[in-house]
Amino acid sequence: MRYIVSLFLISITFLISGCATKKKSGPSKLKKAYHNTTAYYNGYFNADLLIDEIILALESQTKDNYNKVLDIYKYTSATNPQAVYPQLDKAIQKLTVAVHLHRVSHWTDDCYLAIGQSQFLKQDYESAEETLEYFIQEFN
Repeated sequence: MRYIVSLFLISITFLISGCATKKKSGPSKLKKAYHNTTAYYNGYFNADLLIDEIILALESQTKDNYNKVLDIYKYTSATNPQAVYPQLDKAIQKLTVAVHLHRVSHWTDDCYLAIGQSQFLKQDYESAEETLEYFIQEFN
């Protein structure tokens, strides 16, 4: 008899707790924390390390000529930027996956900015411009 009463009380409790008068707007805190963590450590962090390595590699290709006006950023005057294209493609791929899988994370805007930076380093200026314009329109 106790078993039936306790089972009845448990089922009533689940029925009452399952009813909601308002629908939640957006993901729960746990889901948001999951997406923030995985977007940062799986996509953005690794791509950011790749971009830093690429910038150092491009800067090491340049040699300062003090008879000419020096560039502000050394990586813009690299002699062979095509050498880092595979690494840039890999960084763009990591960032794109992070954006598509974890759209609700706080790192989505940073991923778009890093995608634009990678496309700029790749000297694909039209795509970089489109990405950065989308970034400006979508994220204030």
